[in-house]
Amino acid sequence: MRSFFAASAIFLVSSAFGAVVTLRNDVPRRAVDGSYVDAHDGLILEHNGTYFLYGESYGNQTMGTPYPWPNHPRLSVYTSTDLTNWTYRGGVLPDTVPGTLWIPNVIWHEPTSRFILWYGSGDWGTATSEDGIHFTPAREHTSSRFANASTKPPGTTTTESTDGTGLFVDDDGVGYVVFASQALPSMPGGVGQGHVVSIERLAPDLLSSAHVGVGSFFPDDYVESPSLFKRKGRYYVTYGSCCCGCRDGGGIVVFSAPSVSGPWTRQAPHSDVNCNNANATICGGFGRRAGQASELVFDAQWWGPSFIPLASGDTAIVFVGRRWLSGENNPAGCHDICGNRGNPKACLSSQYELRSDLSVWYPLEFDDENGGAILPMRPLPMFTLDLP
Repeated sequence: MRSFFAASAIFLVSSAFGAVVTLRNDVPRRAVDGSYVDAHDGLILEHNGTYFLYGESYGNQTMGTPYPWPNHPRLSVYTSTDLTNWTYRGGVLPDTVPGTLWIPNVIWHEPTSRFILWYGSGDWGTATSEDGIHFTPAREHTSSRFANASTKPPGTTTTESTDGTGLFVDDDGVGYVVFASQALPSMPGGVGQGHVVSIERLAPDLLSSAHVGVGSFFPDDYVESPSLFKRKGRYYVTYGSCCCGCRDGGGIVVFSAPSVSGPWTRQAPHSDVNCNNANATICGGFGRRAGQASELVFDAQWWGPSFIPLASGDTAIVFVGRRWLSGENNPAGCHDICGNRGNPKACLSSQYELRSDLSVWYPLEFDDENGGAILPMRPLPMFTLDLP
């Protein structure tokens, strides 16, 4: 049984329950002033009837200079009451926070009545806020943040840096972080690039790792953008192949378990729900998997779940994806921003602004007659949600 639906309407209407809104994936998202919604690779957080959209902000950054860029991205936040009319609220962190910033993860922590932000900044940092708009830095982490011995395979001396972090707070108030460590060795049969996913418990204040490993390593390497969430008593971990700003996008691999500590089981069939091949373990990305990118349903890179309350009392779990190199005037010869397969000059374009890239919001569908399996994605240029 599918739990969500595609859309046919193209406007906001009233229903017997609430407001039916249509969200589009086939056009750039615009703010109320007509500008691009410059918040990519982030999430939507609902709090007291307001939707906060957090993401990476590129301003007027173009591809006129090679990646990495010295000043972008930063982090921005937009707010809305209907998921369609977005107002820019400014930068999330003060200008005194140095460097490029990316992949914001924000949660509302009811016991302390505050928003908690984790963000990338060369390594990872955390910050807190009372209004969800203005955040105060709390801690900056060193590259040994995830250095607990219980999260290392034999012979590994350090996890060094991480690539992608997902936050989750369970019903008992215990928090967890799922992350892909760049320095861990490849798994047996892997592509030889490291980037292995594991889970650690958070400190009680949720502002750092407790350095306590939970469960075992996931069996794929060269992956990133992990997420951890819970639905109807079952836990889910997702991740996709490393992409590094690639035009083709990455997949969404699914594991589930009865407990956050496991045992974790790879979903079958359709382990990768963004892959047209039901038997593929994982699709898209770089390395040996690059040839599978054409099998992807969406040419996007995904950044985990956003939870949207519905008028029915249910919750839509919406994944947020970015379609790299999809905006206006994008350089046609550019496959990815990280070297472009040895031809970085083909990516240079002073006309292509990164803020113009399209995004994909996708409400996951679950088969509750089959243990809550996530159903494979399907083309979805637009869809409706019935909001309270």
